[in-house]
Amino acid sequence: MKIVAFDIETGPLSEERIRKIAPAFKESGVKTGNLGLEKQLEKIALEKTKHISNIVSSAALNAEYGEVLAIGILGDDIPTILTGDESDILAKFWDMALKDFQHGVTTWAGHNVLGFDLPFLLRRSVIVGVSVPSFLRPKLGGRYWPDFWLDTMEVWKAGDYRATISLDRFCKASGLEGKNGSGEFFGKLFKEDKLQAIEYLENDIKITKALADRVVACLCMN
Repeated sequence: MKIVAFDIETGPLSEERIRKIAPAFKESGVKTGNLGLEKQLEKIALEKTKHISNIVSSAALNAEYGEVLAIGILGDDIPTILTGDESDILAKFWDMALKDFQHGVTTWAGHNVLGFDLPFLLRRSVIVGVSVPSFLRPKLGGRYWPDFWLDTMEVWKAGDYRATISLDRFCKASGLEGKNGSGEFFGKLFKEDKLQAIEYLENDIKITKALADRVVACLCMN
């Protein structure tokens, strides 16, 4: 079985765009308890100033406020890194996956891709108007992605939904090389030093591929 590993990197939309999407601040949602009127007003004012910044801080993890900045894909040779216009990135990703799906001998794998990457990619595709092949997504109203996708996180869980593990720890526990940084600030790094950001993603996709190969080899044993 041929394994193709993939990993996505996301970042927040501009604050201007987030402001247009975000819900209005609701004073009624601020818990003031037994504070006096002056203290209540101070707390409400403070929470109002933090309303947008709180959304921005986690925007890269939410498809309505974040966007796909890059996707790393690795089969047998050197990594392919998709960057540029988000619509083009998404269209190329689905096209590459569909071609492998049609050949019927490939599995695309990643870590926590069923929990994050694939839902994010599908949602962003809908938002920007990119077609998602029906063979590669859950049926409308359905919960399950096709078996074409392999999630190493799901393998680790082994049926226990509470058991999670980071890509870095799973790799190191398996005797493999770990991550060379953190993706938490990828969006900032991508703006300031695109080359370094791509190098980080290339390492991520290489260790993802190594882990996926290890997992598949174990699962396929008689």
